Amino acid sequence: MDDVLLEGLHALKHARRFGAAITDVRVAARPAALELAATLAPDLVPLLQAAEEVGEAGIAAATARPVPTGVLARARRPRPTLEDALRAPGPVVLLDDPRDPGNVGAAVRVAAAAGVAAVLVVGRLDPWHPVCLRGGAGLQFAQPVLRLDALPDDLAGRPLVALDADGDRRLADEPAGPPAPVLAFGTERHGLGAAVRARADRTVAIPMRAGVSSLNLATSVAAVLYGRSGAAG
Repeated sequence: MDDVLLEGLHALKHARRFGAAITDVRVAARPAALELAATLAPDLVPLLQAAEEVGEAGIAAATARPVPTGVLARARRPRPTLEDALRAPGPVVLLDDPRDPGNVGAAVRVAAAAGVAAVLVVGRLDPWHPVCLRGGAGLQFAQPVLRLDALPDDLAGRPLVALDADGDRRLADEPAGPPAPVLAFGTERHGLGAAVRARADRTVAIPMRAGVSSLNLATSVAAVLYGRSGAAG
């Protein structure tokens, strides 16, 4: 399916700002949506003025999740290639077989804020699922975001850096590049898969207080991206 569902004002706001082709907008109550947009996203006012007003029941019929802002939209899903993703400047975030769509969305949101080249999701979970889009506040549109069945054979010369609690290198010792790395993150419970571990050029640990076993996925992504930024600066 080429269209994706955007739940809430913030998802619509970010999708529009990063060039999404918006195909449909619906609001529960136009006056409330316009008042909210006037404060949080004035650039959406013309779009919301033209939106279809469907009432609370219309919004509830379109999604199983509550939408407090009363705004729903649909947008064309971009289809970047892996080559596009690896060609862009900056680090690439790779999420290895994640399971929690909300956590994946939050990781995409952090990655967008940090200005990554792309986000690659290896495994069955689609990062364009509505729950991921909601967790990412629509920031999937800010950079290439792709789902892949397996770790790519060719990473365009980028080093593959595995993030793992048992890593033998410190984040502070990571070179700033170029080339910018592919930063691989596993799940909180299972960590990285065997394929990523076997291919990794180096394994880096996130420093944590003794007794703390792990961070969740989005928190790990934030710590590494901003840790690298601070080290480079």
